[in-house]
Amino acid sequence: MKIRVAPRLAVLVAACALLPGCFQKTTPWDPIGGRYDSGNWFGARFALDLPPDWMMMNFVEDGLVATRDGFNLQSVKVRKIKFGEDLPHTKKKISKSMAPQELAEVLLDDLRSDGTANALKVLETRPLTISGQRGFRTTVAFKDGYGLRYKAVLCGVMAEGRAWQITYAAPARYYFERDLAAFDSALTSMRIW
Repeated sequence: MKIRVAPRLAVLVAACALLPGCFQKTTPWDPIGGRYDSGNWFGARFALDLPPDWMMMNFVEDGLVATRDGFNLQSVKVRKIKFGEDLPHTKKKISKSMAPQELAEVLLDDLRSDGTANALKVLETRPLTISGQRGFRTTVAFKDGYGLRYKAVLCGVMAEGRAWQITYAAPARYYFERDLAAFDSALTSMRIW
């Protein structure tokens, strides 16, 4: 019996070695390579352009987390939120009848209650069109738990039966201004369908 199993096992291992990804190690992040497409088969799908030297975190459910130099130095995050779904840090809920300003208030409340954005100050809030839909753009300043000053752009829109949160955050002193144009370009290129 051992003699019959050995050849079959050898054939199985050889066949598996020829299949792409069979023995490859999965990394926690991969290069974006320019255009990111969520590629969802079911439900809403989104795509946006980031510079080719940016990396994305793997295994992010219903969104995207990307960086160029490290997640503490700059990050772009996209999150899909179902209507009525519990948000991580606030009891407020998002409903499909909300205006962009109301969506901004709920997402800002979630950020304020987060615990990692200390002394949060809203610097500017304005309307913004995202993927052809009415949305908002808010710029905020805050300090992390170590006192490092950050700035962030928090955007949101209702599209394809979901609320979408698009955020860019970086230390205020150097990285925020350096990579803001890359975020603005990504935001302009964003498509939701």
